[in-house]
Amino acid sequence: MKKMRVLIAGAGHGGLIAAGRLALFGHDVTVLEKKPKDQLGHDWEDRFSFPLLSELVGKTLADFPAGSYRVRGDCAFVSPLGGKTIEVRYPADRAQFVMWRKPLLQMLLQYAEACGAKLQYGTAVRKPILDKRRVIGIQTSDGECRPADLVVDAAGAFSPLRRNLPADLGIERDCRRGDVFYAYRAYYNRTSNAQSDLPFEVYLCRKGEAGLSWYCENPDSADILIGRIDPLCEQKIREETDAFRALHPDCGQQILHGGCRGRIPVRRPLTKMIADGYAAVGDSAFMTTPMNGMGIDLSLQAGNLLADTVENCRAPVNAETLWQYNRMFHVLYGADTAKNECLKNTLLSLPGSAVEFLFTSGVIQSADLDGAGQNTDLAALLQKAFAGLQKPGWFGAVLAGVLRGAQVRALYKAAPESYDPEAIRVWSRKIEQLDIRL
Repeated sequence: MKKMRVLIAGAGHGGLIAAGRLALFGHDVTVLEKKPKDQLGHDWEDRFSFPLLSELVGKTLADFPAGSYRVRGDCAFVSPLGGKTIEVRYPADRAQFVMWRKPLLQMLLQYAEACGAKLQYGTAVRKPILDKRRVIGIQTSDGECRPADLVVDAAGAFSPLRRNLPADLGIERDCRRGDVFYAYRAYYNRTSNAQSDLPFEVYLCRKGEAGLSWYCENPDSADILIGRIDPLCEQKIREETDAFRALHPDCGQQILHGGCRGRIPVRRPLTKMIADGYAAVGDSAFMTTPMNGMGIDLSLQAGNLLADTVENCRAPVNAETLWQYNRMFHVLYGADTAKNECLKNTLLSLPGSAVEFLFTSGVIQSADLDGAGQNTDLAALLQKAFAGLQKPGWFGAVLAGVLRGAQVRALYKAAPESYDPEAIRVWSRKIEQLDIRL
């Protein structure tokens, strides 16, 4: 393939992997990032697969900066009204490693630059430049038009590129209610460094509200997250942090890290995320696990897969050649996360008393919560049907959500093998008809 001009919109995890690998393949790659370099990344930790990152950037755990990662302790899931706590214990070979976002992004930036990609900070993207139905570049916020043979959209869930694509390209442009998790997160000082047996407490639908909160007791801090499917007000943040302090009197008032808000995608990935000259990765394509918003692994895998697809197509970079990236991502990863979304939306659509019943009756057990709701196959749920049928309406809703999830997963796995716009439209429509909306 001839040398191409590639623009990566946003210094996201998947975009930086794609930038590095495409530069290694000899392409002229530039990353356009609106923030200064020292302001990249939330000031908090996240979990992902360290071996995957090491494989992609060529570093071992020993190369990671000292203090940049740690093991998170075992977990207690608390029911909405506090009537039931379910313990999740992690064996040594499945320890939950977390890493600070800022050093992680710095590592990926160094990787992209070392591979030959150029990084331009303080440059916000405004909209795509189109020639008929082909994306041929990016217009930046200062009005400059930057031409490209390929635009990689890594500009986040509210990407101005995706949201300004023509509707007839068949790419979902806007977020629906429940697609994004509005979160506040802060690390507070502690007056004690003692840790309990279950230091990580996760509250589902706390007080019947649609969302998730947690309190994680670290030796040096108290990590508090408050998240809802609707935007948070300051009063709600104060109420929730005060409630956690009442449960944990050693949680102080001083913010050590974070103290900021984030918008985290929590939905299935876009069915169609490519067009002529355009491909979305990471949050721009909603590549996260819907039950918890974890998406670093999926973004890294997507960036790697996209680069391989571009290098191997040996043809113009258009919707037809990029479809293999789209399809293979869904077959390998997207199908399982799409299944996960059906369970998440079902639980969030139920009243808090219903989720409380699912906890206290034994319908929801440790195995269902370990791995963010992945153990939700029909056989496992039927084993708990006797308990669930005490409240047939609620149990039936969960069962229906799981069945829909299985159907959605099968459809994602059966994405059309070749690029056929009409077949893709019909396939996407079948998936949309199975959506559980909030």
